[in-house]
Amino acid sequence: MDHTQGRDAPAGVPRLPVVLGFCLLAFAGFASIVGTFTSANAHLWLTHSLEVRQAETDLFSAIQDAETGQRGYLLTGDPSYLAPLLASRARVAPREAELRRVTHDEPEQQAKLNRLEALIDAKMLELDRTVAMQRGGHAAQALAIVRTHEGRDAMRGIRAVLADFDASERRTLRRREANAGQLGDLLAIAVSLSVGLVALLALTISRAAGLYEAALKERNRALATEMEERGKAEAQLHQAQKMEALGQLTGGVAHDFNNMLAVIVGNLDILVRRLGSQDARVRAMAENALAAAHRAAALTRRLLAFSRQQPLDPRTTDVNRCVSETTELLRRSLGERIAVETVLAGGLWPAFVDRPQLESALLNLAVNARDAMPEGGRLTVETSNAALDEAYADAQVDVQPGQYVMISVTDTGSGMTPDVIERAFEPFFTTKGVGEGTGLGLSQVHGFLKQSRGHVKIYSEMGVGTTVKLYLPRDASGRPVQEAPRPAPSTRIDERFTVLVVEDDPSVREIAVSALRELGYGSLEADSGAAALEQLEAREDIAVLLTDVVMPVMDGRQLVDAALRLRPDLRVLYMTGYTRNAIVHNGALDPNTQLITKPFTIGELDRVLRRILSDKL
Repeated sequence: MDHTQGRDAPAGVPRLPVVLGFCLLAFAGFASIVGTFTSANAHLWLTHSLEVRQAETDLFSAIQDAETGQRGYLLTGDPSYLAPLLASRARVAPREAELRRVTHDEPEQQAKLNRLEALIDAKMLELDRTVAMQRGGHAAQALAIVRTHEGRDAMRGIRAVLADFDASERRTLRRREANAGQLGDLLAIAVSLSVGLVALLALTISRAAGLYEAALKERNRALATEMEERGKAEAQLHQAQKMEALGQLTGGVAHDFNNMLAVIVGNLDILVRRLGSQDARVRAMAENALAAAHRAAALTRRLLAFSRQQPLDPRTTDVNRCVSETTELLRRSLGERIAVETVLAGGLWPAFVDRPQLESALLNLAVNARDAMPEGGRLTVETSNAALDEAYADAQVDVQPGQYVMISVTDTGSGMTPDVIERAFEPFFTTKGVGEGTGLGLSQVHGFLKQSRGHVKIYSEMGVGTTVKLYLPRDASGRPVQEAPRPAPSTRIDERFTVLVVEDDPSVREIAVSALRELGYGSLEADSGAAALEQLEAREDIAVLLTDVVMPVMDGRQLVDAALRLRPDLRVLYMTGYTRNAIVHNGALDPNTQLITKPFTIGELDRVLRRILSDKL
């Protein structure tokens, strides 16, 4: 008897096909592992390229910020420009080091960095020389250096080198991705061939081959799904980063303009009040200038809304009532060619939102809808309760799952293309003709919803219409609906009410004091928190503290905390050009905080002060 017969392959099953089948299975498994590592390596290169390009952006931003501070200081002589200049100047060297670190293994890029550092050194030298001359009282010589275009040429050189640097990085990434793709294709072909050959051996290893093939297909599907989801996430992240960068830029611009507009609006307002009717022509010119200044102020408010830096005062709000009252205004404003319909849900939850800003958002959407229906059409505003689940939230950027109050605004207009929808919330982006719109309506809506911890989504089809859905956070606190405070009765003010104005900008401080005197209030002024505390200790007749929020050394919130320890009965009114965390948290004003935003009119100041002093009038 042959004792080796029990260890042989089963009868009728040749050894070679069995061995070959297992070899093919092993090869297919190895190819899948290599493919996984290849994909992971490609992702690492993509991450590396993103780091390099982020370092490029940060370096160029620091140089630009430093140049902006220099130009502001040279043109105005205002020392406040030196702080951002010096801060940006200090950021340059660390950004250069970071860029050199992330490209240390790329000789070509290192050579470009050598040229770039020489150009940056030349630019920084030009900044330092001109600032030093300005500080020494040689403003003309400093401007003369600027006019030689030495700094401009250096910046052009820096842009050119960075553009070349970025192009090289993109070429390198494309080459690596192409190599990875080719290897992936070869591996996919090899796996497919292996699976096909295993199928031919199904007579001996059909069960194992079938199980392996099913597992392999599932793995491939999962990998494809993961790659698709990763691509969408990266696209959304890129868009979110772009919107955040635009928000920071527009917020800073709006802040600077608000301080300037505060002086312009205040002086024009006082001028119009004092002119009377004796000179109709001069009064008309002043009123036109004031109207233009108000339009500029509205523009900055839209910029602040987009950058999520407007101070919100959210309250428990009946959304159905808000929509009903707003649509009545829309029917009168949109004209007879637009039919306005409302569909209000029963049992609608209350929302926690700033109602005036919600009304403004609805008005912006209605104006956009009207422009999309030049021949007339139908505008439908609908409310409902809504819940966003985790799957939906994961597919969006900066969206929290939970319960929301939804308002949908639907028009029967021309609709939007996918490209337009993708850019619809960007500031100054518009499909309207020149002079027909600022491109800030939807960006204001987007900023307001994001700052309110809500969500906005656009659905559109060309030739059919557009639906914009606003998701407002539900108020589950059980608080009753809160109405806006009513203005105090109009009574004559006398100087028994003294207001202390604290503002580090002398022009803004002067116009605030003039406005108070125009209204009949007694007024005192201080240019810092320390000076204000001294006056509070010396004068017991101060009824209201009117203070700026953003000030050096001691900001407005720190001043108020110290003042209330001295005078617990003191009334406080903040004024600011844009929101900061001193009095605003999570996008909303701190409880019991009174705020007036720059620029403000005398009438607005009067109404707020009367509300604060209503129990004493």
